[in-house]
Amino acid sequence: MKLFVHHINANDKSLHILKNEEMFRRLGVDVHEGYDRELLQGELKKYDAVYLNWFENIDGGAAWKPPLRYARRMLQLGRIKRAGLKVIFCKHNRFPHNVRYPALSRSLYRALCRRGDVIVAFNNDAEKDLREIFPDEDFSAKLRIIPPLNYIGAYPENPAAPIYEQAKRFAGKMIVGYAGKISPYKNVELILRAAKELPDIGFLICGKPSSEEYRGKLEALSAGMENVVTRFETVPDDEMQPLLDVSDLLVMPYDKKSAANSGTGRMAFSYARTVVTPDIASMNLIPEDLIYKYHYDRDEEHFEKLLASLRSAHADWQRDPGVLREKGEKLRKLMETDYSEDAIARKYQEIFQQLAS
Repeated sequence: MKLFVHHINANDKSLHILKNEEMFRRLGVDVHEGYDRELLQGELKKYDAVYLNWFENIDGGAAWKPPLRYARRMLQLGRIKRAGLKVIFCKHNRFPHNVRYPALSRSLYRALCRRGDVIVAFNNDAEKDLREIFPDEDFSAKLRIIPPLNYIGAYPENPAAPIYEQAKRFAGKMIVGYAGKISPYKNVELILRAAKELPDIGFLICGKPSSEEYRGKLEALSAGMENVVTRFETVPDDEMQPLLDVSDLLVMPYDKKSAANSGTGRMAFSYARTVVTPDIASMNLIPEDLIYKYHYDRDEEHFEKLLASLRSAHADWQRDPGVLREKGEKLRKLMETDYSEDAIARKYQEIFQQLAS
């Protein structure tokens, strides 16, 4: 099988997609990395199938950009159909994040599900999510529940990384880390609010904000906070393991209306760290005694639930810092078994055989 793997950005490739490409090649699939231009103008009939991740996300940038991205995506789906390609659509989230044009996002999401021959989802909530969003459609026959690969070994050790020096200011404190892209749905503002309430905890917030305007807002909120270190830039691969190394746990207070999965959570577990998280779908697959999970029904109560979970983790750390590390080691073992290539490759092999028949 010759598979076109779509990447959104050549300069910021997803580790999730790259690890899957490696696995697909070991399964004997002829993988081709491609981008938007080829889907719009290239010869597609030479491929058998296309693998789409985050293709439904059209938001970001100036107000005119999402409608333009919507039109481009619909044209690309039309070309894929005319070329006769099979479509593997990977459903990462419950719904696209931070939407400004809900009708356009919903229309594209529906088109992707209709066009997809297989919809790969990471958890069993996927069918319920799709029925709630599209009550007049039934996509259940297309769904394949396949956990994502772990990130064990993905990031190298780097004793010279500057984060080790920056973390020294928190000597004797529990350190809460945040790592990854910073978008409004990830609620970094809530982390900063919590930091003001918890001066005995150190916070490391590292990642590139989705816009300069958002960066400015976060810089203003974090100004003068002695227990917060911020690095509002992309975390290089050779600094990710050090960030995880100095953190006792990670925090990810995502918006439940759109978030269903977390690569950050999977990364934390792969490096033996527990997390503070709301009960999004992927976290509901994790044993409750190994993470600090909370539930909220309304946005107004999210902060208090986050704060309570951070206090609970801190109380455990104060009694015995080894408790958090013990949780992390158990999570790493879970990643080694349930999220390993051995466990996942067989399921993708079945998909490729199905599409080839």
